[in-house]
Amino acid sequence: EESAHAELDAFVAAGVNFLDTAEIYPVAFNYGKTTETWIGNWLTARIADGTIKREDFYIATKCNPAGKGSPDGEPHDFSAEKLEASARASIERLQSDYIDLYYLHFPSRKGFDVFGWGSYGSPERYKAKTSDGSMADFERQVKNVKHLLDLGLIKNWGLSNENAYGVTMFCIAADKLGVPRPCCIQNDMSLNERSLEGDVAEACHHFGVVGLPYGVLSGGTLTGKYITGEDTPRSRQNLSPDFQPRYNGPLAVEATREYAKLAEAWGITATELAISWARDRWYNAGVITGTTSPKQVEECLAAFRLERLPEELNSAIDKIHEQYRS
Repeated sequence: EESAHAELDAFVAAGVNFLDTAEIYPVAFNYGKTTETWIGNWLTARIADGTIKREDFYIATKCNPAGKGSPDGEPHDFSAEKLEASARASIERLQSDYIDLYYLHFPSRKGFDVFGWGSYGSPERYKAKTSDGSMADFERQVKNVKHLLDLGLIKNWGLSNENAYGVTMFCIAADKLGVPRPCCIQNDMSLNERSLEGDVAEACHHFGVVGLPYGVLSGGTLTGKYITGEDTPRSRQNLSPDFQPRYNGPLAVEATREYAKLAEAWGITATELAISWARDRWYNAGVITGTTSPKQVEECLAAFRLERLPEELNSAIDKIHEQYRS
């Protein structure tokens, strides 16, 4: 926790005033609640010592339908009761009076046991789903989000790990019910995962939903540290090798080698290339970084300080992408 607070202090010193978390974080080795608690302890201390003002700071967190991190731990369908209970529990852990941005962490219509599947398949595939994906069901969930807005527990809401169908249906339901649309989407997106640029980006564009992606370093793979041997025993791939193996698969490593060579040729690090590329995408309003030390904080900040990447470099990136597509 002490190290985590040092990371947060480093971000604030650089002018960062937006934090993203979830009731399910940290994932893999310790599901739920810890990250919100550490952020809450830090937030309270920094407000008390005058480092930040709560009204100038923005905190996002998420409710997940798998139930991990929520008050009762049971899978659910974003019911009004479960959403309110999760929001209040997050607020208590964050030691705040409200949440600035509240995400539906992933679709309940797919079920908690198939999170992250890239294709739809047959309806029977989703045996653990807790909602049916109908317009009536989208309207029910939007009404439940409105309940949180009306209570003043949240200021804005967003979607995460959602597809074009979900974005479209949520926005249509919100318009029909007179509820603000979700303002953003937090999906997995990186040099090694550009599927967002298809129909999801189109749906978001037409409904005014902006991207705030996670995974822009592919769980650390795109830093090149797993290739150079600079990773540590407590890095993601070593600590939980069975967690999200997509990030470090054979083709992902091959692609990373090419991106690292390209970064070196342009005089920047692989980390700077990956983050600044994601930052520059037209559909993104920001980028979610994940760090485990103050040193990594500085590496991420260096990427944001770069000027916009030139077209020649972007063209070279696209050529690699054609060879290693998502």
